[in-house]
Amino acid sequence: MYKAIVFDLDETLLDRTSSLRDFFRAQAMRLELNYSCGVEQALLRFLELDQRGRVLKVEVYRQLLKELLASTKFSAEALAYDYESHFWRHAKAFDGMDTLFATMSKLGIKTGIITNGQTHIQLRSLLALNLDRMVDTYLISESEGLRKPDTAIFQRALDQLSVEAQECLFVGDSPEADVLGAQKAGLKAAWFDNGALLSAETEFRPELVIHSLKDLQWHLIEVCQSA
Repeated sequence: MYKAIVFDLDETLLDRTSSLRDFFRAQAMRLELNYSCGVEQALLRFLELDQRGRVLKVEVYRQLLKELLASTKFSAEALAYDYESHFWRHAKAFDGMDTLFATMSKLGIKTGIITNGQTHIQLRSLLALNLDRMVDTYLISESEGLRKPDTAIFQRALDQLSVEAQECLFVGDSPEADVLGAQKAGLKAAWFDNGALLSAETEFRPELVIHSLKDLQWHLIEVCQSA
């Protein structure tokens, strides 16, 4: 049985893509942004440019302005700031998150979060989902001065949870940052297969593959029953 389970945030607990869709539509309406191709087509391009959060929002908006919003009164910097200020209002969790955490609590499993990103953005999303009340610790890369897949940030979480690496499962969507990073640090890894961009060069073998948070909940129940 695991003594602790640590999660990635974006696209693992936070349904970032769905949240981003809601935010983008609301932003377009609120700021009266008239995309030349329409909001829905602009949204698809926005998600493509965003690359699941790998590209800075100011760069995403700069390209979007160039392609689809040449006449707007807003700069890329202004639109990126609006994102930072309002995205959290649209944050939504993947189905089953609350039930999963209730199950882990009943089983006496400690919990944590390790997320890459800017503190003020990630913290707002974390708080919007009430995760600060659910987990025992959370680490945000900017605040820690470390980022996944650096093994040191995984070790820091283990130290804060007072568990050994082999007693901990890490759950995330990124093969490189989450699965390989956690395994290199000695943790077991569960891959949340929900549309991550896979590189042909990436070879990884997670101990567990899940397609929903419900899958993880049932896995924990099965492990507990067989213990």
